[in-house]
Amino acid sequence: MLSDRKKKILCAVVDSYIESANPVASKEIQEEYLPECSSATIRNELSTLESMGYLIQPHVSAGRIPSEKAFRFYVNELMFESNLTAREAEMIEQYLSRKVGSLEDVMTAVTHVIAEITNYTSVVVKEDMSDTITAIKLLDLSNGKLLVVIVTDSRVLKDGMVDLPDDFDEQIIAQAQKWLNKIFRGKHVSEFINFNYPFALVNDEFAQYNALFKKIIDVLKKVSLMNGMDVEMYGENKTIAHSEFTDVNNARKFLEQMENKEKIAEILTNDGGADGSMTVKIGAAENAPEGCAVVTTRVNLGENVSGSIGVIGPVRMNYRKVLAVLDKISEIIIDLVGKGE
Repeated sequence: MLSDRKKKILCAVVDSYIESANPVASKEIQEEYLPECSSATIRNELSTLESMGYLIQPHVSAGRIPSEKAFRFYVNELMFESNLTAREAEMIEQYLSRKVGSLEDVMTAVTHVIAEITNYTSVVVKEDMSDTITAIKLLDLSNGKLLVVIVTDSRVLKDGMVDLPDDFDEQIIAQAQKWLNKIFRGKHVSEFINFNYPFALVNDEFAQYNALFKKIIDVLKKVSLMNGMDVEMYGENKTIAHSEFTDVNNARKFLEQMENKEKIAEILTNDGGADGSMTVKIGAAENAPEGCAVVTTRVNLGENVSGSIGVIGPVRMNYRKVLAVLDKISEIIIDLVGKGE
């Protein structure tokens, strides 16, 4: 548990570091944030926060910078809401009020305006789950692997595999396939994605295979989700303009990560969030790209079509502005969908 003074000092370090990208010294904190505290007191608190893992001192004579742990605490506990400037709000409204001919036009407009305002990389993932499932097939590959295939009224999805138990023979595979088809045939993929594993529907003779059926369901969800996605990205050059990426190797690594659109889509959508929810992932430990943070919000884009709008930038991200931008865009899109536009 951090004392109020430690929280104020930690918040000051994070805010200052977000603004300047430079290590923060005790003198700066005293002059700009806590004039009522002595430099000696602030230095002692900084030292304690460092020992607790919230701060890092790059060099002996340097000030401190926040750790990923500090940014997480800042987002969860310390950060206050921020409002967009009138110009920023107007820019968003202008981008999204232009005549658009398709959902793809909306995605493009959203990515451009987010990148322009935040100076980070913006991503929109459209998840079209309107396909109807016509069949599910389980194919024994004879190498201890089972290929899971979903057939819909418009495509065949066959990128999922699970490990088979040794005693899972052809008869059990056929019975499992029959059971899965009974449950899912005729349903929209969107129903499938949000489907909770129905243990009660498994016959007693299959009880020992509950874990495997759960794996099959999870694979089907992942395969159908990834195959129904369109990913629009913009502003990678804006992110690498930040000081964290002045090192050529860091910039190259970031750009390589952004090329893996499937992985980026998975990061944006694998959050269990509902429409309107905001999710913040900080650093590789939270499944964000290495050295980066990802902020996302879920939006409804129409019947059986949902979307995730996200911002990817350095861990030293201006979270308050990013959250305000995503909140405003989500609000406008909800209004447009409500009007049937």
